[in-house]
Amino acid sequence: MQPEISSPRRRRAVLAVAVVLATLATTALGLYGYLMWTPAPTGAALSGQVVGSTLTVGGRDRTYTAYVPPRLASGAPLLVVLHGSFENGAAVRRNTGYGFDDLADRYGFAVAYPDGYQEGWNDCRRVAATPARRENVDDVGFVRALTADMHRRYGVDDTKFYAAGYSNGGQMVFRLAAEMPDRLAGIAAIAANLPVTADNSCPPMTGAVPVLIMAGTDDPISPFAGGEVTIFGFSSRGRVMSADDTTKMFVRLNGTTDAPVTRTLAHREPATDTTVRETVYSESDKAPVVQYTISGGGHVIPTAHHRYPRLLGRTSHDVDAPAAISDFFAFARKQP
Repeated sequence: MQPEISSPRRRRAVLAVAVVLATLATTALGLYGYLMWTPAPTGAALSGQVVGSTLTVGGRDRTYTAYVPPRLASGAPLLVVLHGSFENGAAVRRNTGYGFDDLADRYGFAVAYPDGYQEGWNDCRRVAATPARRENVDDVGFVRALTADMHRRYGVDDTKFYAAGYSNGGQMVFRLAAEMPDRLAGIAAIAANLPVTADNSCPPMTGAVPVLIMAGTDDPISPFAGGEVTIFGFSSRGRVMSADDTTKMFVRLNGTTDAPVTRTLAHREPATDTTVRETVYSESDKAPVVQYTISGGGHVIPTAHHRYPRLLGRTSHDVDAPAAISDFFAFARKQP
């Protein structure tokens, strides 16, 4: 028979294993916290109503959250904000630091935050492996129904609306531009480039619409220079153009030929190593196109009041996306 390990020796071995496991667990928790923790957003107190609604579209119950400011004139603008994958409307509302809601209070427009089907959208990409894509969910029909519902409930403009989207939501904005350009007063896409032609299932875009593009050069998911979109190397979401080529495509569609005007925005936070360049393509009687290139920026929505998890890359505070989008859509000049 083998001699039994002495009780003290056994205890020391068990203790050593416990120490190693505890160290690994602490390290893993610390790494998770470092990469994934994000502070609660800060911002101004809001005075409007937050209202949830359910619509039936294509045999499915679809939900959205509306932010309605206290003073909303008849025919006021409507902004539809589309979240990214693995999110919902409440998440993108929070992750923009409630900035759109604050601006809605100031300038008198309504905001709708629809929820994607199983946290995703059926955009133009053929390869995108989202449940909405696999099941061919009618998300364009959902947006149409949502805008009609907002008009019935709150009297917003029933002829045109604005759309802004992040990541998968930005891709969905491109689909709206392809399939209902007559209804769009302007679009904004953050961390999303147009699909390459071979991976684009939508009809060719034909209508001119004001466009804002916002992209980070260090985006780990949707490559700034174009290529395959993946979830950190897994789950292909199709191939896309570069951010620059996306902007140039809209410039051509809008018929702008004048040279763009470029400026570098003021650096507001020394601790954040990012630089923001604004490039404006504008011409009389042409729909404008603006590109914000965030050097060092990640797969995030840059805001003044919120920071995304470090895993997604740097969040720049040199540009506040809700404010930039509001300025581009000129909500301040649309007050009654």
